[in-house]
Amino acid sequence: MRKAAKLILCIILGSVIGLAFNLAVNSFSPPKQKVITESFGLKMKDSRGEEVTSFFLDLKDRDEFNYTVVFTNESRQNENFSLYLLLDYVKIPFHAGTALSMPVNEYKFNVARGASAEIPVRFPITSLPPNLHALAINIVANKENPSEKAEEIKDYFGIVARYALKKTGNSVFALSTAPDQHSYEIANMPVRGIMLNQQFENEDNFGTLPTIIRAKPNESIKLAVRAGGFAGADDYLVWLMMDDRQLPFPDGKPYWWFEAPPEKAALRQIEINAPEKPGRYEVYGYVMNSPWDTMTELAGKEIGNRSSHKITLLVE
Repeated sequence: MRKAAKLILCIILGSVIGLAFNLAVNSFSPPKQKVITESFGLKMKDSRGEEVTSFFLDLKDRDEFNYTVVFTNESRQNENFSLYLLLDYVKIPFHAGTALSMPVNEYKFNVARGASAEIPVRFPITSLPPNLHALAINIVANKENPSEKAEEIKDYFGIVARYALKKTGNSVFALSTAPDQHSYEIANMPVRGIMLNQQFENEDNFGTLPTIIRAKPNESIKLAVRAGGFAGADDYLVWLMMDDRQLPFPDGKPYWWFEAPPEKAALRQIEINAPEKPGRYEVYGYVMNSPWDTMTELAGKEIGNRSSHKITLLVE
């Protein structure tokens, strides 16, 4: 019973992505910047239709990952959503739904307010390397916000659920890299989560969160990334998105894994390139603490899955 309670707690924590950060930003943001927070729920069912109650999935006798994602829209309105999968925090193609025979990088669907959607999800695992792998199931809400609501900061993208997968080998993550310890400084600002803006000075007060950045095609855009701040955590992983595309960091890696003292955030300046095609895009990011620990190892500890706000990028 105690174990089940911990599992339920993990889901609840994941369903309020950005909440703690929202409260901090709301206190320091200009009055016109309205912060909106919503809530979503996510769980999985196995191929027999039974609810999955463990965040550790042993796939040793299988050739594919075959589960159903159950998503509940607890927001205040009907919404369009996009489903992404990240394996070891790198976005991967997958099969979704019942009618799709070809793999997709994004699965779009609509859920009415207070309703749920069940999405069958599959991807091959025959070539999955030994030992543990991290699977992040990411559902993003309201991907295309109306431009007339640009004055609102929306960071209720949806929800991220995290599982450990194993087909062969040992129950440990086999890491080929070490966490970054050099490309950043410890932020003076008390961020708890992730914040994207253009406040490059290491100040201790919150600056403006940009809702719109205008750029020319292929123009280089500088962003300040502040992430971390959780008690009991000493390493974090950040990934960034532009619409449905995962953005590489300046070193070419698909994510930023770094160390920071407990309750402290890191500050890093990065550059991203605007798309070549003019149009309206959205840039946003996520941070996850202790990314290479299993939920068993994190039992009783704080699990920090947080999103930034969305920045509208207008390429003109």
